[in-house]
Amino acid sequence: GTADALYEAIQQEKARLIAEKKIKKEKPLPPITEEDIPFDIPDTWKWVRLRAIVYDRGQTKPTEKFSYIDIGSIDNMKQRLNMEEKILEPEKAPSRARKIVDYGDVIYSTVRPYLHNACIIDRKSDYPQIASTGFAAMTCCQGVLNKFLLFYLLSPSFDAYANSNQNAKGVAYPAINDQNFYRAVIPLPPLAEQQRIVAKLEELLPLAERIRSAR
Repeated sequence: GTADALYEAIQQEKARLIAEKKIKKEKPLPPITEEDIPFDIPDTWKWVRLRAIVYDRGQTKPTEKFSYIDIGSIDNMKQRLNMEEKILEPEKAPSRARKIVDYGDVIYSTVRPYLHNACIIDRKSDYPQIASTGFAAMTCCQGVLNKFLLFYLLSPSFDAYANSNQNAKGVAYPAINDQNFYRAVIPLPPLAEQQRIVAKLEELLPLAERIRSAR
């Protein structure tokens, strides 16, 4: 298959979700220019804006006991949630506890992005899961692997974008705002190729980590 066909299917999925009022209508994204593209990709791939291949579940103010995910909930060396859940009563909810997330979603801290506080929500909970507004919370559209997206968000290419002077504003706690974050360009391969890339990275990255640890 080609990424063009996948991208068209994704846009149809988003149009259906908007029509069913499951997600909000999105603002048009700017076209991708040559200056936006960081490297060459195969002809069967496609450069897309991040917002075009993900959506979010919206925000809410907790009204019942919930599972809260903040920066401290992530092991940023392993890119996964800590074992222990943080269960809070609604009256003790921090003001930043607003973003609705669920199993399989990708979250990425937009504050100090160089710290790589990002992961996939890899556990289900007996309570509604709500993340801090310090995260970008993303549900991948069909045909986009959450592991592929997470690997790219942790890549040197995305790091260069997220931590550039024009995007990471602030001195002590530089942060990229949602508008710039979702305008990032992402290389979109066909689904089968995403699967092969993820499998290869899962094979090689632990080896690279062992080599680093042995030095």
